[in-house]
Amino acid sequence: MSPSPLFKVQTETEQQVWNDCARLIANAVIYYNTALLSKVYEQKVAAGDLDAIAFIQRMSPVAWQHVNMFGSFEFSDEDPGYDLEALAAKYADSVFWSNATRPGQLYLFD
Repeated sequence: MSPSPLFKVQTETEQQVWNDCARLIANAVIYYNTALLSKVYEQKVAAGDLDAIAFIQRMSPVAWQHVNMFGSFEFSDEDPGYDLEALAAKYADSVFWSNATRPGQLYLFD
């Protein structure tokens, strides 16, 4: 008998590994979002942008729309060279914030 197409595992051990991997990916995304939001928050505090500060304070770092969960993931010991400061710098633009904080806008991340 073949496994159900809804399940990608056949044993309880495989299910545990699957769950642990999903949890690892979720925690990595939350950590990344928290680190980026912290940098953007620091920018906005330094700039005295009270509207953006209030918006960030209402945000949750549990956002997924900017993550391709159907892609492939490569884990290696090499440093990918992400520059968190450069990523956060794009949020310094006042036009971005006027769009991000308007009613109906759901996401900060893209």
